[in-house]
Amino acid sequence: MKARLLTTVALIPFSASALVNPLEELSNNLFYETEDGFFAIQGGGSVDISGYYFNHEPIGFVFPNPPTDHTLFSPRLTLTADAWLGERLSGSIKFRWDDGIDPGYMDNQVRIDELFFDTVIVPGNLDVRIGRFATIFGNYIPRQSSWDNPFISPPLPYYQATSVTDNAAPPNATAFANRRNVNANNHTWLPIIWAPVYTQGAAGFGSWGDFDLAASFTNRAVSTRPSLWDDYDWSDPTFTGRLGWTPAAEWSFGVSGTFGAYLKDSAQSSLPLGTSVGDYDQIAVGLDAAWASGPWQVWAEAMFSEFDVPNVSDPAQIYSFYVEGKYKFTPKLYGALRYGMQFYNEIDTPAGKQRWDNDMLRAEAAIGYRFDRHTLIKLQYQYQYQFANFQDGINQLAGQLVLKF
Repeated sequence: MKARLLTTVALIPFSASALVNPLEELSNNLFYETEDGFFAIQGGGSVDISGYYFNHEPIGFVFPNPPTDHTLFSPRLTLTADAWLGERLSGSIKFRWDDGIDPGYMDNQVRIDELFFDTVIVPGNLDVRIGRFATIFGNYIPRQSSWDNPFISPPLPYYQATSVTDNAAPPNATAFANRRNVNANNHTWLPIIWAPVYTQGAAGFGSWGDFDLAASFTNRAVSTRPSLWDDYDWSDPTFTGRLGWTPAAEWSFGVSGTFGAYLKDSAQSSLPLGTSVGDYDQIAVGLDAAWASGPWQVWAEAMFSEFDVPNVSDPAQIYSFYVEGKYKFTPKLYGALRYGMQFYNEIDTPAGKQRWDNDMLRAEAAIGYRFDRHTLIKLQYQYQYQFANFQDGINQLAGQLVLKF
């Protein structure tokens, strides 16, 4: 059925010019402001139609149903509203209808991804945010929307399951290390960051000269799966911070850090006696950089993450990086390349030191064409190789049509 849907979509005659006027008219009519300017509201949104094909296991967090399928069709509707009340108070809400934060993760449903309020404490220097919002870690999240992301998928550190689990602890170090010999289980294994991490809490944003600082207090760790972002349990909060530096218009740099418990409450029965889920933390630190000049844009991030794994004496450590570049051939046509790698440390087992997961690399290429300021089409190819005697995913193709209003 999904393959037929993909074929049907591909055969529909498409004319971008036919969409320009309706989308332009819709966009122009989604703003309202009172006569005195005290209250204003701006609406917007997008329609994303994505399709995936993989000749092996899917790469990253893509969930075909049934799991043996080699194609996935994933539509998404996003509706947003930003409102301002006076000069110091604003708010934002983001609704979505789709099959999950990650393609195919669940049945189609409507949910609220973001709902927060911002208050200006010191104009131009200090703001406070309260509600549900995306993580402040790194430099990918601010450009993760389908319109701003040159690719269809997130970078490797945000989109690759490791063999760390949150629902149950491994019985011992040997069992934990042996997970590297089976295919990744995206339903129970965790990444470094499960982008975009729409958790709940409070954040502060400060700016002084060329520097900006953000700090947040949220209900869940950055690796937490989407089904737990709505959890109102604040007994084991996560703390995240980022310091940014923009020495020139072309350059920006940042350093991020986060610390918090990552286990689900259901893991309690598998933990050593006398311990609780709040005793096992994830720590992550990252460096990011961005450069833009003329037709070029380049982004890069390097991360280190460490998980305290129950019943394992050594911490599970991950080193990951990616470099991504975009080049505009014309004002409408662009190409993009991305390369990333992920490495894992060794842990003590009765058989000696062993890696607890397989090192890997991922190379990606994308091409996009913007017909106008409302219509974008993208194609993406991904190649993945893990340093093991089997492969989780090798080749993956994806296409996406984005209609923005």
